[in-house]
Amino acid sequence: MATAALKRIWTRGRGGAGGEGGTAAAAKPGVWARLGAWTRALLRDYAEACRDAAAAARADLGLCALVYEAPFDAQASLYQARCRHLQPRWLDFPGRVLDVGFAGRWWVLGARMRDCDVNHAEFLRLPPHLRVVRARQLRSEANERLFEEKFRAVVLTDDQVDQALWEEQVLQKERKDRLARSQAEAPARPEVAG
Repeated sequence: MATAALKRIWTRGRGGAGGEGGTAAAAKPGVWARLGAWTRALLRDYAEACRDAAAAARADLGLCALVYEAPFDAQASLYQARCRHLQPRWLDFPGRVLDVGFAGRWWVLGARMRDCDVNHAEFLRLPPHLRVVRARQLRSEANERLFEEKFRAVVLTDDQVDQALWEEQVLQKERKDRLARSQAEAPARPEVAG
């Protein structure tokens, strides 16, 4: 997600083809589709703010790349941007690092995108062996067989149909009895003459 947003920042800032015509979704189509609308909006707003303030800087180190927040645009002619005594300290630099990339893989982005759409609190009630799904379990023969069985028609025996009809009749009778009891227990309301 951050890769696409940062890619859009760089292409716009450098006058590339990523302007209004080339979107971040075109650069990484699968990334934006996996995120919710709020996440996309917040990331887009942050990326736009960094681009507008020219606060995102990139350092290419061969196979590695570093994206960090710069206090000013590198081409700004402001006194604060040029004076070496007013520059941020190198001790503060680790706090300004946005992402570290190596051979096309982004470290912070990868950590944030890992299970980004999973609500872990939802699965706390499950036993431990069901909380984690391994890669081999996703494409196993048992899983494929269960997927195919999902589309088969359910065949009920006559006994099962009779049992279901009997249970439905009992439920309807209980509802009627409850309704009759509630009407009998309700006090008679005096009618208002009008």
